[in-house]
Amino acid sequence: MKRVARLIILLAIPAIVAFGLHWRSTPVHAADNTSELADPGGLVAKGRDVHVIDGDTIMIAGQVVDIAGMDAPELGQQCLHNGSFWDCGMSSAMQLRKYFAMAPFDVHCWAGDAERAGKADDFPIVECGIGERDVAAAMISDGEALPIAGYSHRYDRLSREADNAGIGIHGGDMIAPADWRAGKRLDGETGRCLFIADGKGNYLSTLDPRFADLTQTSSKICSDEEAREMALNYLPPAP
Repeated sequence: MKRVARLIILLAIPAIVAFGLHWRSTPVHAADNTSELADPGGLVAKGRDVHVIDGDTIMIAGQVVDIAGMDAPELGQQCLHNGSFWDCGMSSAMQLRKYFAMAPFDVHCWAGDAERAGKADDFPIVECGIGERDVAAAMISDGEALPIAGYSHRYDRLSREADNAGIGIHGGDMIAPADWRAGKRLDGETGRCLFIADGKGNYLSTLDPRFADLTQTSSKICSDEEAREMALNYLPPAP
């Protein structure tokens, strides 16, 4: 029996090591940033205190940042699966929210590689980890986001694997998030604009509890990127 037990342990070790390597979250790239991201510890918060704005944008430690290396469907975007539309943008945001809400460890975010991030502005780009879990890698592997081309070979590989398995957004038809932001839609899609401006230079996501306090006659915005182009800032939390 002892020999059998030792054999089981020896066989289990490679699997445990492989699992740990899969969720390893050492930043793929590092870049200088003039904010707290330049500090050795980066931005740190309890998972429950991380506010999800959409599928790839969060507020952590009071700072709104984009998660590097991935592009999730926009909040109001719909995808087509087996002839029916589903709210893939909301699904991605809720999956990201679940990662943080159930985080057993602190969330750490470091400055990402802005040059590879595929963003048109100088908005803060971060790579985030929850313990040994790489958040962007998890979202891409779960079929909740697409990789930014050229940012990480690992992300590209994870996306191909998700695509081959037909996981999440790969299981049907969708418009690439960048094309959706440019106004392209699937035939029959009733994509919604789920951000709203408060008329005071700020905007909110429908995921924010304060969204209900704004009048529905306020200006509707289709994406976080559109809000930035309008020179709007995300409404800061109450002091």
